[in-house]
Amino acid sequence: MTPTPVIKHRRSLAASGIAALTLGAAALVPAPAMAAPAGCEGDTSGASWVFLEAQNMRNAKGWLTVKIYNNADEFLGSGGSMDVIRVPAKPGNQRICMKLPENGTYAFFVYHDEDMDKKLNFNFLKMRPTEGGGFSNNPDMGSIRRPSWKETAIRVSRPGLATRVTVKYP
Repeated sequence: MTPTPVIKHRRSLAASGIAALTLGAAALVPAPAMAAPAGCEGDTSGASWVFLEAQNMRNAKGWLTVKIYNNADEFLGSGGSMDVIRVPAKPGNQRICMKLPENGTYAFFVYHDEDMDKKLNFNFLKMRPTEGGGFSNNPDMGSIRRPSWKETAIRVSRPGLATRVTVKYP
C-alpha cells in the first residue's frame, strides 16, 4: 500500500520560544510509544501526537488541512500556527495523526480546502466561508464570529490523545 502524502509547513519553534515557555515543561520521562489507530494518516514521530477525526467531509476534492496553534496570542493570526498539515481529502470521517513537539495546550483549526489554494475561502462580502471548517472542542459558531482560544484549546496530556472536529459547510 502506497503511503498517503502529507504536506507540511512548520514554523520554527525557536521563533515561538517565549510561547513555548508558557506551555509549561514537557514531561521528564517520555511516555511509552502508542500505536496509531488503523486508518490514521500522518506522523506520530514527535515527543507527543494527537489523533484527530475530521467528521462530515463532504467529498474527496482537495485537501483536509489542519492548522495547529500553541499560543493564545497567535491563535488564528496570519502566520500564527506552529504547524500546518495537509492530506488528500476523503468523504465522511477522515482520520489524521499529527506529531507535536511536546504535551501541552493546543488548538486545532480544520478546513476542507476543496480548491487546494492553501486558504479557507469566503464569499464576496468576506462574511461567510465557502468551504467547510471547524475547530477543536467544536464551539458553537451560531453567529458569524471567530471562536476564542479558550473555547478551542485542549490539553494534550499524553501521546495519542483522540479528538473529533465536525467540519461544517455553508
